[in-house]
Amino acid sequence: MRELAPAGSVAVAALAALVGATSAVAGSVLLALAAGLAIVSVFAVALRVRLLQGAAALLWGCVAALAWHLASDDFGVRYVWLYSAAELPLHLKLANVWGGDEGTTLMLAALCAVLAAGVAKRDARASRVGALIAAWYAATAVWLAPFSATPAEWLAEAPSQGMNAHLMKVWMLLHAPLVLAAYAWALFIAVPAFAALRGALPVWPAHARAHARRAWAVLSAGIGFGMLWAFEDAMYGQVWHWDPVQTAVFAVWCFLSAHLHGVGAWRPGQATWRWVPLTGVLTAAATAGAMAVTRSPVLASSHRYVGADSWISHVALAVLLLGVAVFLLLAGRVAADRAQRAPSPGWGLRLAQWGFAAAGVFALAFLAHALVSGVLGLPRAEEDKPFLAMLSNLVHGAQLDALKAAFEQWDVEGYALARALLLPLALFGFAGGWYFFRRVSRRAGWLSLAVAALVTAAIFVSGGVMTNAYAGAGILSQRIVTLLPLLDASLAAGAYLALGCIAWALRSVARNGPRGTVLPITAVHVGAMLMLWGGLLSTALNSYSEYQVPLDGAGAWQHDRQGAVRLAVAESGPVADGGFASKLAVRAVTSFEFRDSAGDVFRGETLYRDVRPPPARYDGPLRAACELLDYRYARHVGTTGYVLQPAIDHRWSRALQVWVSPSSAFASLPGAAEPSAPPVATVVVKVFPFSSLLWAGLVLAVAGGAWLAFGSPGRRWQPKGGRP
Repeated sequence: MRELAPAGSVAVAALAALVGATSAVAGSVLLALAAGLAIVSVFAVALRVRLLQGAAALLWGCVAALAWHLASDDFGVRYVWLYSAAELPLHLKLANVWGGDEGTTLMLAALCAVLAAGVAKRDARASRVGALIAAWYAATAVWLAPFSATPAEWLAEAPSQGMNAHLMKVWMLLHAPLVLAAYAWALFIAVPAFAALRGALPVWPAHARAHARRAWAVLSAGIGFGMLWAFEDAMYGQVWHWDPVQTAVFAVWCFLSAHLHGVGAWRPGQATWRWVPLTGVLTAAATAGAMAVTRSPVLASSHRYVGADSWISHVALAVLLLGVAVFLLLAGRVAADRAQRAPSPGWGLRLAQWGFAAAGVFALAFLAHALVSGVLGLPRAEEDKPFLAMLSNLVHGAQLDALKAAFEQWDVEGYALARALLLPLALFGFAGGWYFFRRVSRRAGWLSLAVAALVTAAIFVSGGVMTNAYAGAGILSQRIVTLLPLLDASLAAGAYLALGCIAWALRSVARNGPRGTVLPITAVHVGAMLMLWGGLLSTALNSYSEYQVPLDGAGAWQHDRQGAVRLAVAESGPVADGGFASKLAVRAVTSFEFRDSAGDVFRGETLYRDVRPPPARYDGPLRAACELLDYRYARHVGTTGYVLQPAIDHRWSRALQVWVSPSSAFASLPGAAEPSAPPVATVVVKVFPFSSLLWAGLVLAVAGGAWLAFGSPGRRWQPKGGRP
């Protein structure tokens, strides 16, 4: 983001922050001024650089001013009242800058304005699209009004609403800002893509390639921190479950990957010259679409931004980007087709582009199916409603109606999407392995492909790691059994790709030494395959055990097939921690010991936080077990003030989660029926084998991507031609 002239822009940003911090009204005025400068820059070519630099400085000043209002507990500002509280620690107050839709959009506008100013500084006439994106989000931030005053009746009701309890994690400092930064870089891939589509670029700009690399590396890191977060939240319970937002981000990641596999060899005279810029436009449009999905209330989602208003703006921008792309495809046909014919990239890179793009299209298709079905109110299949029949016997009246409505709300059919992606994933592994072995030698390419095909076929027929190790003791239904041969084939194909990449790297280093991009490219591909192995193995071969442990202070061991557990201490009571509805919240920190079948003991503490009143008819253990085993039910019963956080033991061979729900300890609160027996805590122990491969692969892939993105920034962008 080193795009602005330091002295003047920093001074303007500091002054804007100071003025905006002293008065919320002044902050609104400065934000409107920044949006006005960005809008004017779309039309004023000669002044575009200075206008965008001024807009960027003012927007960052507004971000700093909003952070000051949060840090100083200025609850007269509506945004601060909605998302913060006096009891929060300072780092969480500052993290609330991106804790709500208004602050998130403001920060995205500031990031986009910086990038737009940098693009305009390199070529003012070719930067209209960048200026438009910055102006779009600056205007959206003005519409959302982050500096508006808190209504008097709100202040009379409570000093503040408090922070969403699910966001009160250290991951809030990492996941959200990384994804936002990646989204800004991804949006700006549209700038060179439009120029290319109209035939104005002789080669792909090196700086634009750097933008795409940075978007990929930072988005991958953001997704990784999001998976860590999801692994300890009951709304997920695992690293991935094709939540609508996860599906949308996956599509962005796929289009980014397709784009990066083509930009290095792109030329306007190639037979398929439109393909690479089209993947760039799809990346930008999918990015806007992902932000819309994050805020749309149509689909059931475990993400906390759902229901905000800005989704309309994101959808409109995505439609606009796609519409401009169609127009430029036609307008640029003659100019590009008359260009001197250039050699096309090899089939390996082309297959990689098509494979990633196809995966992104698959994800968007399933997402669109869910959206359309939700809008039309179509019924969902009964197999997509686990635990509903059992829970219907425990819930009555209005609760039952709400439960049925929740399970009728559409989300992405994750099982069907995963099944659709498995065969292309295996083919992708074969193509990638062949591509790298072929770079060692032509003979190595074809011979290794034949061997890999035979080995994979044998594994598919006789069974591999998944088929032989699957015991049916996990959370996944028996439908996974039919996919085990394809899962094994995907693992074999991934191993082939990783081996091919390592062989190519060893040959390259032996000949030329560790120069260029050999090592980071190897790290990216080998890391991605380790992620594949770890993700599939830990998800398909997971297992769980359930215990009912009396909270009577005896500390007796409760046994199951996976081991034994006992609760040593349970501390509970009201809490005012700055979270949502903190005045009514109860909190329990439960200490436990878990002894597995090998005799190893894991000691830890789990967190339970709740603002919900006890149910009229209490069936705690069964309800709590369903909640811990199915994220859909957990999402239904959860609120922004409810948290169930496990203790996690990470080892190389497996990750172990211990979940404790001591909700029955609060059944004697006012309004609840008196319990007839000592309260019982529901304990669920989940085991995810080989999950360390996922985390190790993620670190390796992100490190390689960051090396490519920030270690070799590339040449300055000097495009030729007029405005895109």
